[in-house]
Amino acid sequence: MTRTELVRSLWLPLVVVILFAAAIGLRPLMPIDETRYLTVAWEMYLRGGWFDPLTLNFAPYHHKPPLLLWLINMSWAVFGSSRWAATVPVVLMAMASVYLTGILARLLFPVELADRNRTNLITVAGAPFLTYGTIIMFDVTLTVFVLLSLIGVVLYARERHWRHILLIGVALGLGGLTKGPFAPFCIFFPILLAPFWAKRLGNIWTWYVGNALAGVIALAIVLVWLVPMLAQADGDFAYWLLWKQTVGRVTGDIDAHLAPFYAYLPLLPAMLVPWIFLPRFWKESMKLRAQFATSEGMRFLICWLVPTFIGFCLFSNKQPHYLMPLVPGAMILAALCLRTIPTLKLAQTTALMVGLLVVGQAVAAATFLHRYDLTDMATYIRDNPERDWAFVTNYHGEFGFLARLQRPIDEVQPDELAKWYQDHPNGYAIMIYREPEEVSAYLRVADNPYRSRNMGVFARDVTEDRMSVASGEAPVNSVGLR
Repeated sequence: MTRTELVRSLWLPLVVVILFAAAIGLRPLMPIDETRYLTVAWEMYLRGGWFDPLTLNFAPYHHKPPLLLWLINMSWAVFGSSRWAATVPVVLMAMASVYLTGILARLLFPVELADRNRTNLITVAGAPFLTYGTIIMFDVTLTVFVLLSLIGVVLYARERHWRHILLIGVALGLGGLTKGPFAPFCIFFPILLAPFWAKRLGNIWTWYVGNALAGVIALAIVLVWLVPMLAQADGDFAYWLLWKQTVGRVTGDIDAHLAPFYAYLPLLPAMLVPWIFLPRFWKESMKLRAQFATSEGMRFLICWLVPTFIGFCLFSNKQPHYLMPLVPGAMILAALCLRTIPTLKLAQTTALMVGLLVVGQAVAAATFLHRYDLTDMATYIRDNPERDWAFVTNYHGEFGFLARLQRPIDEVQPDELAKWYQDHPNGYAIMIYREPEEVSAYLRVADNPYRSRNMGVFARDVTEDRMSVASGEAPVNSVGLR
């Protein structure tokens, strides 16, 4: 293998290693999403029951399917239960999504995008990959299985073979185990609209029957987890998992991440950063419309991206990362717009973007990221196992993994805190506050900056604790954690 071939083969793993090292070394686990998902994985790790109902703070957690959590537990089984080991499956999935984007690009545009490295470079330099490629969330993993399903769809449209049905079904089933009905929704329109994009579709009935069979395979894979899990859960858990978390997020019945239908529109240009700043991108994009009539690949992208994006806009719950399964399509379009730019220039831009991300994380770590770092607070909790612990208002599992908790933290409302202290005289409560006056009735044990506010550990009534100190008991540590 020549040096050029070696570089072409190893540049992507090297970039992923750099991004992985920067994330672990410079960025804390970000509350509340990363800390919450790792707490759910941690409690699965403690139980050792992969087919048990998921829990958060040792209470039923019906928001997500388990596949990413399984992958994290597999990594922990090999490397131990650390943050970096939990990130390994995420970055491997991110790398897989880049490779699969290149494969799909070559399938759709075998002449224009024959060199998959060009598409890979464009994808890696893109803001979505750099933003979410190392964050412990479900969407990059979902993207991998959506891409595998779409590759199967394209292959099955060109050749009726059982292995393509199997690929679609298995990938779709694993996608369902990653993020539920998001997976089938992301490939629904390319299947439905195949007569409009596929040149060699053949018999339309065998097309739909074959894809229906793939859906049955996917459902069977999901049921392997769902049936034994529901056998152990109550009816309320099943209702929330199967109905509320699906229909509720579409209709807005779940009051979380609600946004108007146009909220995703500003994200469209952001999805294509940095490439939209190149004049040639816009010049070549004007020519793409002319390819719609003759290009199967272009019609496929339109039939996939446009109706699926509109569907996401109509859903009531919106988050930027929900669009990750559509990013590969946007990157393929970007690759078409940049096909006349030399590969070396693309590589230089990619190296620049990766470097800027690493430097940006270093600057953030030196300036404000400590306000998101709950490690010291978690260590304090773990070092006081004899204490009862409460979190005042809306605990999201921030400390389960970080403190390696093996019992729940009580979630209490402000007006319930006095009663909780009576029932737990040795207890400590964690409170988030802005002004010291808000917590002046309690004795501060430890304190930590948290986002734009402060997070503190507080003992019961100040007067009572000061009387304990006066009587000769050891005082609590009122010095902040930082």
